[in-house]
Amino acid sequence: MNGVLNNLIDNTVQCWGCPVFDRLFRIVSTSAAAVYNKFVIACMILFCVLFAFFVINAVWKNMKSDSPDPWFTKSIRPVMINSLVALTLLGGGIMVPRLVSQVTFEPVATIATIYSQSMIKTTPDAVNAAVTYVPEPMDDTGFFRKDLRDSIILLMKTTITQFQAYMKLGIAVMDSAFTWSALLGIGALIKHIILFFVGLSLLWGFAKLFFRFCCYFADIIIAMTFFAFFFPVSLMMVSFKNADGVPSWMSGLGKNLGTGQIKKLINAIIALAAATITYTIIIVVLAKFFSVPGASTADLMDLILSGNVFAADLDETNLGAITLIQAVVLVYVLDFVYSQIPKVTQMVLNAFNVGSENGLSEELADNVMQLGENVVDNVKRGIKTIASGGKK
Repeated sequence: MNGVLNNLIDNTVQCWGCPVFDRLFRIVSTSAAAVYNKFVIACMILFCVLFAFFVINAVWKNMKSDSPDPWFTKSIRPVMINSLVALTLLGGGIMVPRLVSQVTFEPVATIATIYSQSMIKTTPDAVNAAVTYVPEPMDDTGFFRKDLRDSIILLMKTTITQFQAYMKLGIAVMDSAFTWSALLGIGALIKHIILFFVGLSLLWGFAKLFFRFCCYFADIIIAMTFFAFFFPVSLMMVSFKNADGVPSWMSGLGKNLGTGQIKKLINAIIALAAATITYTIIIVVLAKFFSVPGASTADLMDLILSGNVFAADLDETNLGAITLIQAVVLVYVLDFVYSQIPKVTQMVLNAFNVGSENGLSEELADNVMQLGENVVDNVKRGIKTIASGGKK
């Protein structure tokens, strides 16, 4: 069973979301670069309007005050100095946001990828051999550099190799149920049947997680889009930073469109990497059950993570000693583990002091899963209608 189904997993469990992410990344990068100069002109006009409003507001507050403050020193002068820097950077063209992306997002994506691959003891060459998607050629004049895209895709592919490995573990457990020891009695037979469903639960559970993970690029794309198209506005709003008398809506606008979007994109990338850590923690718990009692799980973990685990690699003593009750409990434990994955992910993110920026991805995954269930239900109803000859 291992040989046939493992090849099937290698060929089908690929990065289904990578082509979509690649396409959207190139569209966002190219579109943002094409309209950047027009946005800069619009932002300069907007700055003149906001600056005029700010001056009128500052003068009015100073006139109403019983003890006039040196408003020129505390408000007007800081804005004028900041605006010289901000408008100069705006005039620098597309190279400015590309530099910002190069020194912020690219190192985060690269470090997250290296950390994830170190966790599961793999290399970029091994990942590319297991997950064969190759990014499309990309013009190097866009808003984002292709290095950022390549790093994020490699991060996604790294996690896909985990799903391949863990689904193969489920197949190995299923395969271990078909042994001669299953014929030693009715109890042994029932026990191996339950063991088969344990492996099937592993296979199906990680298959569902794989389908959900294929949607996890959504938050990154949305954050990138907001950052790309609102970068000129956020840079222009830097002019009003640290000045007295700035209305709250103006300071809030600069924060939400500036540092807020940078933080969201960084958090979305880290949340994508957190999946690797989460699934590694989960599989350590499961590997302990299938390894020799009292022994280290390191060797079995290496086999699982490499995708080369077979029924013979699972400890026969531990599997043979399993009782019917333990086998049934294990099925429920697997369901509990799958339900706890979001909480484990949040714990991992909290350890790095970052927020969970994957709400849109989760919503998209829920919609895709619901669509799949609807299709299956419709197919079932169609089969029943055909089988009944059209009778209800």
